[in-house]
Amino acid sequence: MVIDVDSHSQPRRQDHVVEPEYAHLIPRSYVNKKGTMRTILDHKVWFQADSGEKNEDYTVTSSRARALCDASVRYEMITTAGIDFQFLMAGTPTDFCYIEGKAGAAFCRSYNNFLYNTFMKPYPKTFSGLPSLPLQDSAEAIKELERCVKDLNMRTFVMATNWNGIDMADPYWWNFYDSARELGIRTIIVHIDTIPPDVKWVGKERLKVLGPDGTRGRRIVATPFEYCTNIVNLVFGGMMDAFPEFNFLFLESCAEFAVPLKHRTKESIEELPYLRDMLTHPLDHYFDRIYYLMEGYMLENGGSLLGHLLNEVGADNLLFGSDFPHEDSLEMCRKIKDTAIVPKEAKEKILAKNAARLLGDDLLN
Repeated sequence: MVIDVDSHSQPRRQDHVVEPEYAHLIPRSYVNKKGTMRTILDHKVWFQADSGEKNEDYTVTSSRARALCDASVRYEMITTAGIDFQFLMAGTPTDFCYIEGKAGAAFCRSYNNFLYNTFMKPYPKTFSGLPSLPLQDSAEAIKELERCVKDLNMRTFVMATNWNGIDMADPYWWNFYDSARELGIRTIIVHIDTIPPDVKWVGKERLKVLGPDGTRGRRIVATPFEYCTNIVNLVFGGMMDAFPEFNFLFLESCAEFAVPLKHRTKESIEELPYLRDMLTHPLDHYFDRIYYLMEGYMLENGGSLLGHLLNEVGADNLLFGSDFPHEDSLEMCRKIKDTAIVPKEAKEKILAKNAARLLGDDLLN
C-alpha cells in the first residue's frame, strides 16, 4: 500500500467562495508580453514565474494542471501510479495569513471547503485535506481547525515554519497547540513558505540576489535554513517537552540536512554543559519524533543517498510524499518499489506504515 503525505491543489478563481466583503481580495493573475506571470494579492506580488521556469507546462490543457482542481482527473492519475491514499493542501500555508484576520479566516475556510467538496467528499477513501489556518488570528485559527477536524474529518493541519518571524516552536503558539492536542492531533505537518512578500524566512535580508518577492529561487537555502532553525528551537525551546504527544513531519525537504545538524548538535551538547542542561531527555528522544520526506534525487545512482539516510536517520522516520503535481512526481512511487538497496520492510514503512502510525492506523484498511 502507498500513502502520499505531500501533494498540492490549487483552487481556480471561481472556487474561492467567500463573503462578498472579501471578494475584492480574491487573487488575480496577469501575464505580460514576455510571458512572466504575476499573481496579485492585497496589492502585492504574491507569486511570479517567467516563461522559462520549470512549471511552464502547467497549461490549462495539461492533465497535471487539471488535477489541481479536478478530483476525477487526479484520482485516475494517482491510482494508476499506485498511490492508494493522498493528503493534499491548497496553495501554500501562509497564502492568506498576512491580510486582515477576518478576511484571512474567510479565505482559509474557502480553501478548506474546496479540499473537502472537491476531493474528500467524492473520494473519501482516497483523499484527505491538510487545512490552511489563519495564523494571524489565533482565535480564528483554533475555530477553523476545530471545524476541519470535527465537521470535515481532516486529521491534522499544516503549520508554517514561521509566521511574521515567529518560529513555529515559540511559546506564542502554545495555547493554539493546546487546542490542537485537545482535538486529538498528534502529528503536525510543517511546510516551508518563502514566496509571499511578507514571509520572514531565515536569511531573507541577505539573499536578495536570489530574486524579488514572489520568486522561487530563494528556496535554494531557505528550506534548510528554516528547517534547521525549527528543529533547534523545538529541541532547545521546550515545546517538545511541553507537548510530548506531538510528532513533526517536515515536508518539501530531504532528511539529508538533518544528518549534519544532529551530529553538530550532539557534539555541541557534549562540549557545552549549558546546552545539555537545557534538555530533559537524551538528544535521540527529540530527533526520534521528527520525520522527513524522501526526495526523488535520493533514488539516483542506485539509491546510494537513500541508503546513507537509512543508516543515519532510519526507515522509521522517512515517509513518501510525491509533491504532486510536479513533474515526474508520480514516478517516485515506482522507483522506491524498484530500488534494490532498500529492504522490503523499510519500503513498507516509508510507503505507508509510518504515515499510518502518525496519521491514523485506519489508513491501512
